[in-house]
Amino acid sequence: MAQPLKKKEVKSKTFDINEFKKEKLGGNISKVADKEIEWIIMPKAYREALHLPGIPMGRGVFSVRGWSDTGKSTLKNCAIASAMRQGILPVIFETEGNFDFQYAKDCGMDITPVYETDEETGEEKIVDWEGNFVLFTNKGICEYCGDMDYLQGKRVTKKRTTPVIEDIAFIIKSFLDMQDNGELPMPLLFLWDSVGSVESQKSLVSKTGNNQFDAGAIASSFKDIFPRISASKEVGSPYTNTLFVVNKIWQDVMNSMGGAVSIENSGGKTLYYATRLGIHCGGTAKAATKKLKATLKGKEYQYGTITKISVYKNQLPTPYNITYSGTMCCVHNGIITEEELDEYKKTQIPIIFEKMKGLFGEEIKDTKAEDIVFTEEDSIEE
Repeated sequence: MAQPLKKKEVKSKTFDINEFKKEKLGGNISKVADKEIEWIIMPKAYREALHLPGIPMGRGVFSVRGWSDTGKSTLKNCAIASAMRQGILPVIFETEGNFDFQYAKDCGMDITPVYETDEETGEEKIVDWEGNFVLFTNKGICEYCGDMDYLQGKRVTKKRTTPVIEDIAFIIKSFLDMQDNGELPMPLLFLWDSVGSVESQKSLVSKTGNNQFDAGAIASSFKDIFPRISASKEVGSPYTNTLFVVNKIWQDVMNSMGGAVSIENSGGKTLYYATRLGIHCGGTAKAATKKLKATLKGKEYQYGTITKISVYKNQLPTPYNITYSGTMCCVHNGIITEEELDEYKKTQIPIIFEKMKGLFGEEIKDTKAEDIVFTEEDSIEE
């Protein structure tokens, strides 16, 4: 009689995926958690208007946009000053050629002027500024990488004297590489002011100023920068980096019969898609600001501006994925709230008076600081 078959004994073993990742894939591959969100802390006026602590670090692109004279440069200066206080190295690309060191210093940037004596007049003049920052002007950009031909993908003998979009990306990658290699052991804040002020190499060579060429250059040259910035927020990264861009804007009219108007960022959609927090300064159809003026014997001096500030895009994690708007006052030393304006005027009257004497001289003689009348130009709309 046939005997029943016995089941083969199988020793069960629990599969440990974490052990597998550690042994077969390397330990770091499992470290996918993000650090608790870090901030470059901004002044009270920013925090109260937007209900956010400041500029999020390691979260894609932080973008500031708006019409001219709406507070974009003031926000940039405040970010630089705060970053320096927090031990973050600002790497600044000033492609509009109007970086005001004295204004930046007044806003809190920790810098020291370097003087040189004029041999003919004996007068001392400022020839440089020192501090824990790196500033690339158009000339400096070309000195650093003006021999790069991005169309051919190689260095050439003759250097360009005009910067291009690809240069900005090249320098950012160079600094990130130096950080990875241990040559630059600190977090980095990259600031580009502003997108739309330089063209791509293809536009430059073709002499066309082609917007499609420029948008394509941003898309191709920045595509591997965004993930490197975002990866710096992960717990395995020793430093958290930030990319801050100031965007020029333009109006897109939907049709010629008075249709809806939308605000578009210069440089195409790439930076917009990569933006995790986008701030708009001023109005949409126009600047929509309010000038703050000091008047003395009929002479006017604008000492500040009240402007709107709002969130136009927010993809931050909860609880920071909120959209608020408010106002801020841009003054000589940064931004303040409208509630702080009266105190500001009290403390700054002597400085404003000296500035007015320097501007108007004899025209306001026999006056004193107490004679200044402060007014607000009521022009904010929308």
